[in-house]
Amino acid sequence: MSSELSRAGIEGRILELAGQLVEVEAPAHWTNARVEAWIEWAGGRTDLGAAILQYAYALAGKAQAKGLTADLRTRTRFREAITSAMLAGYVALTPGGVRSDTLEPTIDALDDLTATHRGHEAAQTAARMVANTLQAVMDAIHRCDGDSDACADLTRNTTLARAAEAARAAGAADHGILDAISLASSGETIWLSRTPPETSARPIITSRTDAPALARAAWTTGRIIVAPDGAQALALADLAGRPRAGVELLAFCNDGAFDDAAFTAAIGVAALALATESDAPPLIGLAGLGDWLVANGLDYDSPAGRTAARDLVRTAKAAATDHGLEAHIALFDDPNLSLRLGARLDGAPWCGPLSVAETSDGEVVRVLSEAALIGLKACGADLDLARAALLGRRDLTGSPAINDETLAERGFTALELDSVRRELPFVRKLADAFAVKVIGEGFVCDVLGATADQLKDGTFDVLASAGFSSDEIAAAEADILGCDALAEVAWLTEAERSVFRRADAVPPTAVAEMFEFLAPDLGAPPVVVIELAWDATLDQVAGAIANARTAVHVRREATLGAATLAIPATPERPARSPASESEPRVVERIVERDRVRRKLPDRRKGYIQKAAVGGHKVYLHTGEYDDGELGEIFIDMHKEGAAFRSLMNNFAISISIGLQYGVPLDEFVDAFVFTRFDPAGPVTGNDTVKSATSILDYIFRELGISYLGRTDLGNADPGELNADGLGRGKRDAIEEEEPQPASRFISRGFSRGAAPDNLVFLPSAGRTPGPAALAAADVCAACGDIAVVRKGASLICTSCGVRTPQRAEDQAS
Repeated sequence: MSSELSRAGIEGRILELAGQLVEVEAPAHWTNARVEAWIEWAGGRTDLGAAILQYAYALAGKAQAKGLTADLRTRTRFREAITSAMLAGYVALTPGGVRSDTLEPTIDALDDLTATHRGHEAAQTAARMVANTLQAVMDAIHRCDGDSDACADLTRNTTLARAAEAARAAGAADHGILDAISLASSGETIWLSRTPPETSARPIITSRTDAPALARAAWTTGRIIVAPDGAQALALADLAGRPRAGVELLAFCNDGAFDDAAFTAAIGVAALALATESDAPPLIGLAGLGDWLVANGLDYDSPAGRTAARDLVRTAKAAATDHGLEAHIALFDDPNLSLRLGARLDGAPWCGPLSVAETSDGEVVRVLSEAALIGLKACGADLDLARAALLGRRDLTGSPAINDETLAERGFTALELDSVRRELPFVRKLADAFAVKVIGEGFVCDVLGATADQLKDGTFDVLASAGFSSDEIAAAEADILGCDALAEVAWLTEAERSVFRRADAVPPTAVAEMFEFLAPDLGAPPVVVIELAWDATLDQVAGAIANARTAVHVRREATLGAATLAIPATPERPARSPASESEPRVVERIVERDRVRRKLPDRRKGYIQKAAVGGHKVYLHTGEYDDGELGEIFIDMHKEGAAFRSLMNNFAISISIGLQYGVPLDEFVDAFVFTRFDPAGPVTGNDTVKSATSILDYIFRELGISYLGRTDLGNADPGELNADGLGRGKRDAIEEEEPQPASRFISRGFSRGAAPDNLVFLPSAGRTPGPAALAAADVCAACGDIAVVRKGASLICTSCGVRTPQRAEDQAS
């Protein structure tokens, strides 16, 4: 067994499945998506090579039991052949077929299907949202390290209050929120909830009707197959449950020739494998018919292309018959089977010359498809030239119009150009590599002169703002990123361009003509798959159904998950006249902001706080915006392990990025205060925080006090390490009462001498200063120093010697 797997090139790889990393054994040439499809076929087994081999042994046993193999040698050859074909990926089987449902084409039945589908989708979405918010309610209690009663109290646990409010907004009932709080207080950690079952993905077969309800149901569900009449609908329903297999055609194209012997052998093996599962004639599909025609230099929409496809179907049909087996050669839509084979089974034109491949480290890159490579070789084209035209050079150097030199002339520096180069391998449009989030708002505003309103506009084009014309941008994009269609390449002949047309460039009637030409030789009615844009109208859907000459499966991109909704920020309402007494007052306004990074100024202010938590030194550095808002933090530890120091440094970077993208500081404070882990204990070196339950607890207490005015987070007693670590928040009396020189709070280096040396900070007006503070609050009017003493009836400055007569009211006091 191990020798067969080693010959198939089985290797181990790490794959992320269901949120966890697992080791998978699979053929080396399969992509991760293909591996996942095979894992699903294998019932979740990750040792795919062994699973396929075990399945082949079972098939061989069934073949012997049914008398399909004459002797041990025949059975062994069959087992080895089906194992090799499945491991190579050019044969895949679905023993149970694809189950389908039938539907009477009445208005009531179609409307009921539409309503049920929409209800299921709404129920699933609502159930997930409510379950997630109630889980957050439970988490808010479990993450609280304070007193258990306080943690479950909405008035004392602000995180819990916010989670409860979010749960109510998501539709959770109050009794559900109370249940979550009670369960969490009792020790439960998981909110058990199961969403309604997914809407069935099985196709629904019906016959054609002129009722708009049919178009609406097809538009909504994406599952309806519409047959021209009732007889074809019954035939399709009968064939839907048959065992089926797919044979991938490009696997038999070698050096510009098609290996008929290997192809017919594969058809025979697939037919024998399906015969072991059912007595009814199975279906065998030809995967990648459009790709095969391109590889052979044949235009899909041409008599030669249709004739070649018919000859291929007849060859496959004869191969099954020669093995004494009855099998129907068919063209059908089976997404799971297609994914395992890496090619479509519905007979559609090819999707284009580009495909994706995965590097050894899991990175997905664009490459020329196998069909494009074979077809270009047959045309005698230069493959390097074709790669450059389709994939682009992914480099700014030497590009027409937009390159290093022209960008530098417009103010782009090495910093911006390096950012663009890092994006080029992953973008499909040049504008995405030059997006504001890549270049930086500071450069776009300061150098290119963009305004704040322009940055809010989702259509803002950096390159156009830099003075490049649309023609220059298009030329540079073609050179740097390439094009997606070989039909756009100038050095191909007109006939070759017709061969290499993508599916979206092939006339809509071409597929219908191909299927009508093949229908007499197919064992099942062909079904044309029509994919409409997500914004297609009901009239367009109805027209696609009415104009189809064969059975048709209409799908919209929205039902395939391709549609995304970009909701623009709601513009502010114009100013209104003062509200009348009957109009409600607006007490809160929610402002939606684009998620763009607000960068700090190059020269920024902040402070450094040195302290020790439980004897472990911590240096907290802050950086501020010009308006005093916190924008970054740095955390340095003293004599800690390299791993812990690096972890804290990167944690500080993540917090800084969050602050610069607009995450409120109070969210971080609420999340990290009360966290408990070592080191913990008394805090020395900080005049407000005297004890902490962890390093993070200390850091966010300090930030909350300094930037949010959260005096409730202060504690004065270093021994107060109770459940919540909170103290009385009282400061030292001496510092509370004495004026402090401004140099203690204003950086002389940051201000570069702009702040006078004689500034002082007096006790806050909100506090009640003591007698010592009042005596020391006399300031010299000449030099601004506070070194003023009373001598008799005068005030004398000991710094400059200026004598000031004391006022009468002061003498009286």
